[in-house]
Amino acid sequence: MKLTEDQIDALGELFNIGVGKGADMLNQMLGCQIRIRVPHIETLTLNELEKQAQEFGPKEVSTVNLSFEGSLSGNAMLAFPPQSAQNLVSALTGEEPGSPELDSVTMDTLSEVGNIIINSVMGSITNFVNQRLDYSVPHYAENAIHKLVGNHIDDPEYSIILAKAHFSIENLEVDGEIILIFGVGSLEALLQAIEAFKKKLESG
Repeated sequence: MKLTEDQIDALGELFNIGVGKGADMLNQMLGCQIRIRVPHIETLTLNELEKQAQEFGPKEVSTVNLSFEGSLSGNAMLAFPPQSAQNLVSALTGEEPGSPELDSVTMDTLSEVGNIIINSVMGSITNFVNQRLDYSVPHYAENAIHKLVGNHIDDPEYSIILAKAHFSIENLEVDGEIILIFGVGSLEALLQAIEAFKKKLESG
């Protein structure tokens, strides 16, 4: 399903609240100044995502995935092109890009970052709809983005939300993507909650 501009704006606010909280947590943990913003959100199908995959440049991306279930079900992913993943891990760990030491800490570091960012974004969404979700443990994987997303879609009606995420870490700029894959009916339930909230504000 395609979203209206108002729906995209509302989701964008929820995403930015979530990534802001995630950035604060990373700042406290790592002692460096991290800013994250989500300048662009869109909904698309798996076929459309496959066409867009060329934008990532190299075919493989590094991803952290958490599945969630409850009143909303689906999967949430944080994805980075290889160079962005290297730059991010290097900035966070102090290891030199391309070094064996960097390779050895990449999976754990990205899993930790992904866990914090994804939980913060999903927390922002679940707080809004006043629901609680159950999450899987973070899963790290490298592959083409549409193949990784396709692993979690068993129904063509699943809705994919793609959110560009821009990380600023001191003097480093890193781009990634936050991907939410909603099970049948879940995105609709979230949008209904957004509409109900807007009506409440307008009438209040």
